[in-house]
Amino acid sequence: MRQDVTEAAPGPVTAAARLDRLPTTPWLVAMLALLFLSWFVESYDIGLTGAVLPSLTHQYHLSTGMKSVVSIAANAGIVIGIVPAGRLADRFGRKPVLIAGTLAYSVLTFMTGLAPSLAAVVTLRVLAGLAMGAVFPLPYIYASELCAPSRRARLTGLADSFLSVGYFVSPLLAMALIPTVEDTTGWRVMFLLGGIPALFALLAWRFLPESPRWSESRGRWAQADTVLRGMEQRAERHTGRPLPPLPATSLPRSQPVAASARAVFQPPFRRRSVMLWATFGGTFFIFYSIQTFMPTVVSKMGFTLTSSFAFTAVIVAVSIPGKLFESWVVERWGRKPVIVGFTALAAVASVAFGFARGAALVLILGCVMSFLGIGVDPAVKAYTAESYPTEIRGWGTSTTEGFGRLISGVLGPALIPVLLDHLGVSSVYMLVGVVALAASGVALAMGHETRGLSLEQSAQPV
Repeated sequence: MRQDVTEAAPGPVTAAARLDRLPTTPWLVAMLALLFLSWFVESYDIGLTGAVLPSLTHQYHLSTGMKSVVSIAANAGIVIGIVPAGRLADRFGRKPVLIAGTLAYSVLTFMTGLAPSLAAVVTLRVLAGLAMGAVFPLPYIYASELCAPSRRARLTGLADSFLSVGYFVSPLLAMALIPTVEDTTGWRVMFLLGGIPALFALLAWRFLPESPRWSESRGRWAQADTVLRGMEQRAERHTGRPLPPLPATSLPRSQPVAASARAVFQPPFRRRSVMLWATFGGTFFIFYSIQTFMPTVVSKMGFTLTSSFAFTAVIVAVSIPGKLFESWVVERWGRKPVIVGFTALAAVASVAFGFARGAALVLILGCVMSFLGIGVDPAVKAYTAESYPTEIRGWGTSTTEGFGRLISGVLGPALIPVLLDHLGVSSVYMLVGVVALAASGVALAMGHETRGLSLEQSAQPV
């Protein structure tokens, strides 16, 4: 008999009831920091594309079409890898998929720094993207399953700022390592540094527990109980008093459910999935337009390469306070108002950015676009994880990210170089603004509010 369905349940209370009464302890903060450290090191890898593209264009004499290929290589791999990874995380656990994906993309990114040709660079970027796709949804899935309702989205927003720090590091390092487009070694060093995340995988293997909610959903009652008792004991030591009693309405554990892969595409979750796919794709289009193309766009506006990196570093850095502001308001205003409002205002800023002239106006509008358009991302991620039950949470979030990144990270970036070369900067950011505004409208019309609800309540179809 399979172990994951034969362990005896040690008690009648669900993991959800036990988790949702826990305070935020130093141990929980440390585990979340460890989880979101994976985002930091991975975001550096994603940020490499925009930082090295001018150098690769010069060294390999890239045509417009080849610039598109290089730009979307890692993103294409992410889209391909992210969906089956969610299914694996639902089947085998959050922890093993996170560790395996991190090790794989670290090694492949390091190897890219040694690539002998452009073909090797593109191939390795696609393969690294496959591994990155396995990692992207897992930190916020983990966070949603460990945190109490009143802090779930706030902590995700705070931790998501690790991503922007990583995105900020890439152009900052490029300023030091790639002084001119003629340089042929700086871009290699940047990829070699992408091997450092392998150290994170070792830390995760040593310290990170498996999600108790996932363990319980697979019938691994004893495994879930061990982690939960450790969390409860740490909480009592931290507060110096017993935990509050469990709610009288706690329900008995249900037996594990074999969730179908078709569940997210069928009622009652189909409408929710369509809404999330559109929202994710539209909001993240703003992110990719900044992260992947900002150095090239600013150069197209007539600024020097060094100035382009400096502009990009500042614009991306502004997304950090944007995410911190999001983390402050998301538990006050709710997920839906934050997503709709931030995205709509960022769409307006995007259109205006495309027509901006002069360094000051370009920088101001770019910062507004980043503050709101990237600042909204953690709300979208938390909202996605809250929208599916534990048995299909990995699958639901990964299909959402997969479709969203197909639109925002593959199709959009493939089109942007063509628009940039033939119609100019204004056409690019007109497209970005229209797509983002459409996403805001879809979230407004079809979204449901999850603020203050338990994870199990928020995942119920409405």
